[in-house]
Amino acid sequence: MIAYFSKNNPELIWDWESIDTEYMNFPKNFAWGSATAAHQVEGNNTNNNWYQWENSLDHNGNYRIVNNQKSGLAADHWNRYPEDIKLMKELGLTHYRFSVEWSKVEPSLGQIDYSVIEHYKDLCDSLILNDITPVVTLHHFTNPIWFENLGAFEKEENISYFINFSKTVFKELNNLVPIWCTINEPAVYVAQGYFNGIFPPGKKDPNLAGLVTKNMLNAHVLLYHELKKMKGGNTSQIGIVKNIFQFDPLRRYNIIDWIASNMLNNVYTNDPLNFFKTGIFNFILPGSDEINFKNELAINSLDFIGLNYYSRMHIKGHLNSKEPFTFEIRNQDKQTDMDYSIYPEGFYRALKTINKLNVPIYVTENGVADKNDSFRSEFISKYLFSMHKALSEGIDIRGYFYWTLMDNFEWAEGYKMKFGLYDVNFKTQERTLREGSKTFIEIINRKGVDDRGFLVSIGDQTPNFTMNFTDGTTANISDFLGKIVVLQFTASWCSVCRLEMPHLEKDIWQKYKGKDVIIIGIDRDESLETVKNFKKEMKTNYPLSLDLGAHIFGLFADKNSGVTRNIVIDQTGKIIFLTRLFDEIEYKKMLQTIEQTI
Repeated sequence: MIAYFSKNNPELIWDWESIDTEYMNFPKNFAWGSATAAHQVEGNNTNNNWYQWENSLDHNGNYRIVNNQKSGLAADHWNRYPEDIKLMKELGLTHYRFSVEWSKVEPSLGQIDYSVIEHYKDLCDSLILNDITPVVTLHHFTNPIWFENLGAFEKEENISYFINFSKTVFKELNNLVPIWCTINEPAVYVAQGYFNGIFPPGKKDPNLAGLVTKNMLNAHVLLYHELKKMKGGNTSQIGIVKNIFQFDPLRRYNIIDWIASNMLNNVYTNDPLNFFKTGIFNFILPGSDEINFKNELAINSLDFIGLNYYSRMHIKGHLNSKEPFTFEIRNQDKQTDMDYSIYPEGFYRALKTINKLNVPIYVTENGVADKNDSFRSEFISKYLFSMHKALSEGIDIRGYFYWTLMDNFEWAEGYKMKFGLYDVNFKTQERTLREGSKTFIEIINRKGVDDRGFLVSIGDQTPNFTMNFTDGTTANISDFLGKIVVLQFTASWCSVCRLEMPHLEKDIWQKYKGKDVIIIGIDRDESLETVKNFKKEMKTNYPLSLDLGAHIFGLFADKNSGVTRNIVIDQTGKIIFLTRLFDEIEYKKMLQTIEQTI
């Protein structure tokens, strides 16, 4: 049994010493954003369940929040959003995800405060004026007090109140907001509020947990279809946000650890995802009533899925019905201030897992609590590498939202956790860019790749570089100004390259030999001996240059994209044609372009 689990769930560990995170280029249209939640940053949210929670004691008379902190003014984002938008612009962000505070929009049942809606309109208008796309979350953990008093999502009949609020907001903002998240992390809302009891309503009731999970999932489904019927619904992207924590066995040799971790992975991740694939949901936990339900409308209720990912947890199983498992920390794991292990491989795993839904993915949250800013840069590099790897393998990831723009009120942890790209002095509200955040800025502002992996476009000037040929000579690309140059990126292991090379020899090298046209092969990251043997085997006469480390290749295309590809450069050094793979129609167009340019 242990061998079966281990084989089917191998522990993914990468050798980071051998991984180069320097050369990551994302698609040109990739959405780069940051994310916030209203209660955590706006300030003066005094009419929701979290305000009540912060100002109450638990049954032992202890404070609910670390150091008895209150959200209070938070980061004063309600008033300072114009300043914060400027910070987003300086970062290079293209998107901003924020939540609309239900308790402000609808302070009492049926009473809509349209001045609050106007505020959110102004926020959206300001974002758009700064070329930043607004992304709205309709429910991010907080409930109006009146909704909480009615039992919130514990009662199926209360779903209609959430639907009505959401439809009101959608009606007012859909012409400004193209992307909508219905509910943020229902599994976290349930786990913290109905298992651990550290979020409101502070209950520890597995039966209620299952019921609330059911109602929140169905709330999304109902809302999705209601919004789609409204004006602007068909053109809006509507999805739900799923948090993934992998639950891995602490002891891979222990069957109890495996059983406990598998159970948690099913309840927390696999069963909710399966609901959106099949319309069937099963909630099975020891000590709770089994919940099974079916809603076929769930199958077509996602335009995208939002993924929030931070880390994994290690599970130690116990033969104890009252405490069947505990969460453990492995000594060898590097921990963030939240006691989350830094595990970028898990981000890759989560993307692979959620991709089973076969809908576009937005990474709606990913970030690190790092008060001393000692490993933020490392975190960003490694986690973005993991996402880039998934993207390069064909997973449809449309964007990434860093959590968070600025330090905030981090729920039960109060102001202790520092997730922000910007440090916030909560006495003065001054924002200061963290040094570690500069890695994020550098990566997201790199030149983006097109859908074929090119970093360059027709019309671009060719960057200068040096070539080392198999005969021992060297040359700069600038030495060939005045000639038409065809750069062929190739490799001995590339079957398509081998198919194309005889044609390039005949149609370009032999045809134009002695004229002002030259073709140069650039072999990707192979040794001199290998390239010499490759040239001899292919019987090509045009020169081949080495490209150890694929540094020349990386000037023109993302290093994770492949060969073969050709780049045609005119007499002035300007790129005039690009090819990818050996497509006969494209190849003929390339030859025509060369002929017309001579």
